[in-house]
Amino acid sequence: MKPISIVLSLLLLWLLTWPVSPSLAADGIYEPLGFAPRARTKSDYAIRITQGGTILTPSIFLSAVDNNYPRLDAADSRRRVASARRMEVQGVFDPMIRTLDGYAWMQNTSKFDTLKRVIYNQPSIEVPTRSGISLLGTYRFNPRTSQSPYIETGFIGEFGGGFAVPLLRGFIVNERETNEKLAKIGEPVATQNFSLNRLDILLRASIAYWNWVGAQRKMQVARRLVQLSEFLVSAADKRSSAGDLPRIQVTEAEEDFQRRTADRIATELEFKKATYELAVFLFDSNGRPAPFLDEMNVPQLWPTPQEFTAAEIDASVRKAVDRRPELKRIALERQQAKLQLKLARNDLLPQADALATYGYDGGISGVGNVFRTQVTFSSPLYLRNARGRIKASQFNIDALNAEEISERQRLVAEVMSAAATLNMSHQKYLAVTKQVEKSEAVYMGEKKRFTFGDSTVFLVTQRERQLFDAKIKLIDAQVEYLQASARMQALTCTY
Repeated sequence: MKPISIVLSLLLLWLLTWPVSPSLAADGIYEPLGFAPRARTKSDYAIRITQGGTILTPSIFLSAVDNNYPRLDAADSRRRVASARRMEVQGVFDPMIRTLDGYAWMQNTSKFDTLKRVIYNQPSIEVPTRSGISLLGTYRFNPRTSQSPYIETGFIGEFGGGFAVPLLRGFIVNERETNEKLAKIGEPVATQNFSLNRLDILLRASIAYWNWVGAQRKMQVARRLVQLSEFLVSAADKRSSAGDLPRIQVTEAEEDFQRRTADRIATELEFKKATYELAVFLFDSNGRPAPFLDEMNVPQLWPTPQEFTAAEIDASVRKAVDRRPELKRIALERQQAKLQLKLARNDLLPQADALATYGYDGGISGVGNVFRTQVTFSSPLYLRNARGRIKASQFNIDALNAEEISERQRLVAEVMSAAATLNMSHQKYLAVTKQVEKSEAVYMGEKKRFTFGDSTVFLVTQRERQLFDAKIKLIDAQVEYLQASARMQALTCTY
């Protein structure tokens, strides 16, 4: 029964010394292994839209990017590397089995010039714990082997168990336990890095989307002005044929028509470029590029610029400070630095380890209960390794504190800048809207005067240019507003 009691005692000691990892899921530090890909619903709806000529709305486009963009998959894979790293680090707590078995002919120390046959079998198991204590289970079977360094046992062998305890350095706070905590914190750090990549990609996709929509609007304006110029050429030619207008003004109208045609071609080229830039972000659920979009996919309605109130600015500042991955990552990295500082301070202590084993030597020639203890002590004289790591950890914490202050101020400034852009774009939109209305009225009046012979081609083309410039300014104001709104969404993490 004695070997059984030894095993039960070791099992009880193992349970008492095996600490349960603290559950800190509330603040996102210790969380389950994240080998699973990011939670998402893949859909090829956006791809069917591009093939069917249906409207591609901003929400559908961003959903397709969020679900299918390969660079987000790559960033997610890098995030999952942190979970694999955590498993790798936890491998130091795996039970270790060792064995020493052999047979030898060797010098008999009791009787020189005589060979002695030696049989030795010494399997053992070591179970390390996070507290630094290692549990030991041993068995020795060395019958008739009282030959150094092999101690003779009975014919059943010696069953035993024990533990190794770090008395000073390495107790509770030790390298293995600290590395595991660092790896656990490394998972949410990787998650914040992934979130930062995701926000950056969605922001760039949003900017490309509104550039695409704006380019299509400008192309429509340019086409409309070509039609107006074509009408002016026809009207001028009729009046010239009737002898009511000099031929030079017909030539002037034709020159203006060619200029408008060149403007139309330039806007069509810009739309093509914007389409190709947008295609960079569109993939199906299998990672294949989606078909190129067409102007039929462009929405005809887009949000009207609105004023961004002071209350919304304050709320956005709070959201940015509370949600942005940069500040969360700095907080987590500071916790890692504090763990490293704690370990370095523990390493200032001397290395003093105690070992105790208890066993039973049974069978013929067995002696029954056996017990061994030993203590080892070592310590470097100057402790420069530990002191250097303490300094490095303290400097790292100071750097992270300073970086947090700077990053917080940068986020506040960027939110204020985005809010100012929103409000300035809104005011510009209102002003340019009135300008377009006035330019439209002036152009229609000048066109009517020309029809009645009370104006010239030069004045009509001038009014056309003013109308064209006003409409382009209006489109630019709307695109500027919508892109600033996308930046605000990224800053407040509302994608």
